[in-house]
Amino acid sequence: MRYGTGSPMQTFDPHRADTGPAFSTYLTLVYDGLTRVAPDDTGDPLPALAKSWEWIDDVTIEFVLQEGVQFIDGEPFNAYAAKANIERMIAAEGPRSRTVASIQTAEVVGTYRLRLHLSYPDPTVTYNLGLSPGMMVSPAAFDNPHLDLNPVGTGPWIYDFENSTIGDVHRFRLNPNYFKGHPDGRADYEIRLLKDSRARLNALVSGQIDFAVLGPSESEYAERRGFNLSTRMSRWMGMTFIDRNGEVAPALADVRVRRAIGYAVDRQAIADVVFFGFAEPRSQPMATLGHVDDLKNYFYYDPQKARTLLKEADAEDLHFVVPVIAPISAGYEAIQHYLKQVGINMELEVVEPGSYAALARTRRFPVNTIGYPTYDPDSRHLAIWGPEAAYNPFELNTSQLETIAARARQTLDEELREQLFEEYFRIIVTEVYSLVFVHVMDVVAYDGERLADVEVSRYIDPRLREVKLAPRVTGL
Repeated sequence: MRYGTGSPMQTFDPHRADTGPAFSTYLTLVYDGLTRVAPDDTGDPLPALAKSWEWIDDVTIEFVLQEGVQFIDGEPFNAYAAKANIERMIAAEGPRSRTVASIQTAEVVGTYRLRLHLSYPDPTVTYNLGLSPGMMVSPAAFDNPHLDLNPVGTGPWIYDFENSTIGDVHRFRLNPNYFKGHPDGRADYEIRLLKDSRARLNALVSGQIDFAVLGPSESEYAERRGFNLSTRMSRWMGMTFIDRNGEVAPALADVRVRRAIGYAVDRQAIADVVFFGFAEPRSQPMATLGHVDDLKNYFYYDPQKARTLLKEADAEDLHFVVPVIAPISAGYEAIQHYLKQVGINMELEVVEPGSYAALARTRRFPVNTIGYPTYDPDSRHLAIWGPEAAYNPFELNTSQLETIAARARQTLDEELREQLFEEYFRIIVTEVYSLVFVHVMDVVAYDGERLADVEVSRYIDPRLREVKLAPRVTGL
């Protein structure tokens, strides 16, 4: 199965990895987590290396682990290995460790029983252990200096290090000893890094790959050529104002300026023209938990209102620079055009996709343009708006947000969590901490005669574990 992606492999060490396209493309093939994220994105974790678990009390979870599982180096997976992984993950302080910061200690209570002691009730911890923090590495490989390039997990595929080339092609072969076995239709993988969406389209049309993530214009063409499309509305396009104190761009410290940007842009035109209809106008980040219906179209196209706000804020000659990656530059060029009409000079600096996440954690720019997911508000706070968030390099601390998020994370009452996150995102939208323009539909185009069960994951790329060869070519 040959897949074309624009997401480079960043590291095969899950405890030092983020969760996003690189996670869903590479890590999920070679590693299993204690739990697994549900394919239907309900937020409810599924069994994986832990076959079941129960809450002993509000701050204690006991996991019953799968028996007879081996890492690809032959080492056994058991509670001792799981405990060592939890402790390593905490010590590594990777980009996603904050999502499981509630874990205080791990305790072995039987060869296949692991107990986690939390410092506070955390309804999200079992879910987040299905992402990179909960992935299990062979303890014998902890000190391997090449672990970031050559993974040692229990996953359904084994990375073919000898026949792969970083930055070009990555090959994976089926793990013959995978503890769940392999259903009919599973095959080896070849993942090609093709950073440009047009290059992926050309590779698809010419038969060099079987499926790929495409941009809106390429998706329209691929559909006309007879390829199947799988779509998901799973992320937003907008701006996150990380310099709200105005260290780099003083004018952005004034909420009136940030609101002016919101009113200056015609969201519907961007959805229709830039995204060819593969997007919907929105003003708020969340689509599920944290969604507030009356904030859906809080901002609307009113350039005169934008000019008035800029004049009131004495910011009529505003200039600032934002980083963008090439695949999304067209959308920001459209925004740049609209802002120019009201007197704002927004300069775009195109950066490499592989370096953008690290760059967004610096104080070089006052705004980041990462397309964050439209779900999971707990991790969004920890990633974007919390005082210690990875994408809060200016270390802004909004005590009200922190208080609300802490209450939401530390209660198992789902109704209360919903109320708290509605309050949280009312602040995000009205105070313009993040400015959403559209919710974007991610698209995977594929050869329906060769592949089956292709669906987009919540991280842009396909749910690769579910993809199979179509029945009529199984075994080829």
